[in-house]
Amino acid sequence: MTAASPREPAQAVAAALAAARASRLNAFIELFPDAEERARALPAVSADGPRPAPWGLPFAYKDVFVTAGRQPTVGGGHGYRWGGARTSVALDRLAAAGAIAIGALNLDPHCYAATGLNPYFGRVLNPLDARFAVGGSSSGSAAAVAAGIVPFALGTDTGGSVRIPAALCGVLGFKPTAGAIGDPGIAPLSPSQDEIGLIARDPALLRAVFAALRDPAFREQHDSRLRIGPLRVGLPVEWLRTGVDPEVAAVIRSVLCRMTGDGALAAEVALPPLDALNACAGTITSFEASALHRTALAERPDWYPAAVRRRLVAAAEVGRDAYDQALRDREAHRAAVIEGAFAAADVLLCPVIGGPAPRLDGVDDDDVTIAGATTLAFLRFNRPFSLLGLPALALPAGHDRNGMPVGVQIVGRPGADDLVLAIADRLGGASERPA
Repeated sequence: MTAASPREPAQAVAAALAAARASRLNAFIELFPDAEERARALPAVSADGPRPAPWGLPFAYKDVFVTAGRQPTVGGGHGYRWGGARTSVALDRLAAAGAIAIGALNLDPHCYAATGLNPYFGRVLNPLDARFAVGGSSSGSAAAVAAGIVPFALGTDTGGSVRIPAALCGVLGFKPTAGAIGDPGIAPLSPSQDEIGLIARDPALLRAVFAALRDPAFREQHDSRLRIGPLRVGLPVEWLRTGVDPEVAAVIRSVLCRMTGDGALAAEVALPPLDALNACAGTITSFEASALHRTALAERPDWYPAAVRRRLVAAAEVGRDAYDQALRDREAHRAAVIEGAFAAADVLLCPVIGGPAPRLDGVDDDDVTIAGATTLAFLRFNRPFSLLGLPALALPAGHDRNGMPVGVQIVGRPGADDLVLAIADRLGGASERPA
């Protein structure tokens, strides 16, 4: 299946802008009124029919990308702008492919939480039910796609920041293999773990956008190897024994049944302990984030909400020795996973979030306690795969007791991005909330 492009890009862009202006989700920080003009400037569609996606499609991006005429807010307050000098390669690639950016999207401030709470630009609301968490930090990206404002959006993912909101909004969220896109033009949080991620409703469109974004050199280095025999699906049973709600476990079992029903083989696999992987990732994130923000935090604390200030103050306690040890541990963990779990399985199947979507209505957008606890719970099953640089896809697969979506994660070995996306083709796209 291939994704379709519109025959009239200017009309599609105008409709997306109108939907964004009418929305009450706080998904956008800024809209780009010149988007229609850029759409009209695209070459006319030939008589042979539409060009392949993403040509002519409107999209939006998390407000962390640098362009020639605009520095991103990164969700910060009181006039904060990231001062990066290099512009986004990813946006250039999408423009070359004919996609039209219509706006910059809201996020958790400085990408350093996963709740969708933002005291400066307002919390992003979950379009399926505003009482429940939208997730983050790519909150606006997931909300805009789930609401149908744009067919796809870009985010960034350092520890689950694309996969978490995608799962909570019932859409697809993909974090590629480390280095698959490569972009110096984004505001960083943890440079050794940051990756550009994609959110879409349609698996075919997700695959087409990734093809347009992927670094040609990476593609050559990671040509998909011919896989002989049935797909082997690894289930990390030790991970699933703690911290997974029975409703989420039931959804995972149902997905596994669908995959084995299509001919896949299931295997139990061992992964390093979740706590060890999360501690390693946390040390690396803390050290790198503190190095980036230490001076600005001291000089302009008003650029940072209370929850982020508290995390950065704690992060400053991580020393160089602990960071260097965490880098060594990361390599050991990566080798153990590749030589262990991926010797027995082609992909892994696990949760995105261990429990049902929590309610955040009534929570202050600068609530330190709720933001911290919610973020840590959301990161638990996601951060390990960012740490290890593995391609990971959040896929909507069911609903919880409140009718909110439950996502599962499909994770591949390094370079197996195409295999992971092919599984999304088989299992389906966005999830609609039950009536």
